[in-house]
Amino acid sequence: MDKVLFNLHDLTLAMTALLCAVLAGLFYLAQRQKHPSTPFLVGFLLAHTLIAWHELSYYGLQFRYTILDASSNLFFIGSFGYLVDGVLLFLFAKTLIYRDFNVGKAQLLHALPLLAYLIYMMAVYYGQSAAAKQTMIQHFSLTTSWHYVVLDLLIKLGRVAYAVGCLVLIARYREQQKETKADLTAVNLTWLHTLVVGFVVVFAGDSVLAAVKIFNLFEPIEISVLSDIGVSIYHLTFVLLLALLTYTIARGPWVEQIQLPETEAASHQPEVGNEKSGEVERIKHYMRTEQPYLDSEITIDSLATALAISPKVLSVTLNHHFQMNFYEFINHYRIEDAKRTLVEQPNKAITDIFYEVGFNSKSVFYSFFRKSEGMTPSAYRKKQLSADR
Repeated sequence: MDKVLFNLHDLTLAMTALLCAVLAGLFYLAQRQKHPSTPFLVGFLLAHTLIAWHELSYYGLQFRYTILDASSNLFFIGSFGYLVDGVLLFLFAKTLIYRDFNVGKAQLLHALPLLAYLIYMMAVYYGQSAAAKQTMIQHFSLTTSWHYVVLDLLIKLGRVAYAVGCLVLIARYREQQKETKADLTAVNLTWLHTLVVGFVVVFAGDSVLAAVKIFNLFEPIEISVLSDIGVSIYHLTFVLLLALLTYTIARGPWVEQIQLPETEAASHQPEVGNEKSGEVERIKHYMRTEQPYLDSEITIDSLATALAISPKVLSVTLNHHFQMNFYEFINHYRIEDAKRTLVEQPNKAITDIFYEVGFNSKSVFYSFFRKSEGMTPSAYRKKQLSADR
């Protein structure tokens, strides 16, 4: 046999399509208590099944003519995956993080580009005669036309925007957790952040390839350059999808969900300015005398219960009067306590000190200390002891 049925790149695409399709189904069936984000994750995987199918059927020389003999209408179906994978990744992240996020009519706006692309494809391809469609496939005439490559770039840039939107959601999640938690070591979205960054790279690579195709309209480029970029994206996508599946299946409920920022802001608005001076003094007195910050697991709910006020009122008071969120407020007291211990017990190990005052992480302790004093704990101790001599 002198004919190669598969090359490495086609095999990667075929494996991507099969992996995404099979595991999307298995993952959905395995979720007995389905998390609200599950349909979006499954949809994201199925979108990449479509994308892999599109790339394999259109550019895979061993497949395109076989498919063309079957039906020219089978082409470009998978290209619709490019219109939905970014949206589904964004909605997956949002539903994963926010417990009160619901898909409503407002989310239908995300479908407008998909509708516009469908209309475009009906006009330039699916609405054409069978002979015209065959010619377009055989000579790649549609995908090298100026209107297609421009639209393709816009679609690819849209995917980048959605992936960047995911990074913004993750950053906001961490900031919002600071309103209720003093220890963020358990708030770990590194796995999701890393994967989203990976998809930003993939989507950006696709955008670069689309931009190069526009440049190719005016100044012909070696086909090997386009091929190398596309192949690199195939392999990276396969690795990232494999990593995504591994992490999501292993992590169960994944993260502790929180309220949408808009909901929080709206509910807090009437409270601003209503804190009483007596309440503020009571908070200060309690922090000085009871030292609740020494508890490494303290949350805004537990502190609010001890003070006999609502968590919402306490949060607004901290932000409005103390100009700190809960995370900063608690760790401010921990740093002040650590500073006293550093000077009063010069032989005590710094590791023992940061655990004693309530920190669970050396890096967080050092970060806060540097931010507060502009130096490391050891430098602060040395400076203070030298000044006392």
